[in-house]
Amino acid sequence: MSAIVVAKKDFRDAVRSRVLIGLTVLFSLFTVGGAFLASRLSELFEEGGASSTIDLILALQTPASFLVPVIALVVGYGAIAGERESGSLKFLLGLPHRRRDVVLGKVLGRTGVVAVSILVGFAVGLVGLFAFVGSVSIVDYVAFTLLTVLFGFVYVCIGVGLSSMTRSTTKAAIGAFGLIVVFWIGWGVVGQLLLFAIEGTLFVESFPDWYISYLSLPPDAAYGSAIGAVLGENQLSMAGIVENLPVVAQPWFGFVLLTIWALVPLGLGLWRFDRVDL
Repeated sequence: MSAIVVAKKDFRDAVRSRVLIGLTVLFSLFTVGGAFLASRLSELFEEGGASSTIDLILALQTPASFLVPVIALVVGYGAIAGERESGSLKFLLGLPHRRRDVVLGKVLGRTGVVAVSILVGFAVGLVGLFAFVGSVSIVDYVAFTLLTVLFGFVYVCIGVGLSSMTRSTTKAAIGAFGLIVVFWIGWGVVGQLLLFAIEGTLFVESFPDWYISYLSLPPDAAYGSAIGAVLGENQLSMAGIVENLPVVAQPWFGFVLLTIWALVPLGLGLWRFDRVDL
């Protein structure tokens, strides 16, 4: 219950600081734009209502893979480090809260901020979808929205985990956004270098299983796999990369990877935070 108390306070602080309002407006603009793009795709391909929903999801998935991590990390990286810098963490721990309660409460509170922003923003996007497209598969759209909330939760865990490992918000921010650069740029570059080193060329007839598995590991790739598992649209198979995907690249395994990405950084942060002097 102590973690819930911390989470409620953290959420109320976000509401008072208008962070929640700003994020909600951002996601609303984002999804309305996606709805408009989906309507243009529907006109081009003359698809039906359910397909139009898939068009929207495909139009939103890639930018969501960029927007959600940035927002979740901005919300999460100062959760513990910021409290340590200001000295308010000692006051918080002077109350009947264990360190674990504080960390978990921060995760819950800041996930709540991201989740409400996504849910409200995507609800506005649904209205836009009805306005621009005229028909929609509610089940598919709700599933995509909930998976995006899960994706946000994963990055909040990463951000709070990093925040728990350092005394400085500057260091936490460098770690958080350094991680984004690694996932967005470094991961692919390293993969290309490994492909060239092992296969002797970048232009292979079919990508080897190890390379497909490697590309499937980052959180954004796992997010895409999880969407494929729920909606039956596997992007790797659709792109013709391979017919029989390795286990790591199977759509259902995306949920396993998202769980690992949430629990490992958070677990390391808890372990480190429990052992440092404030």
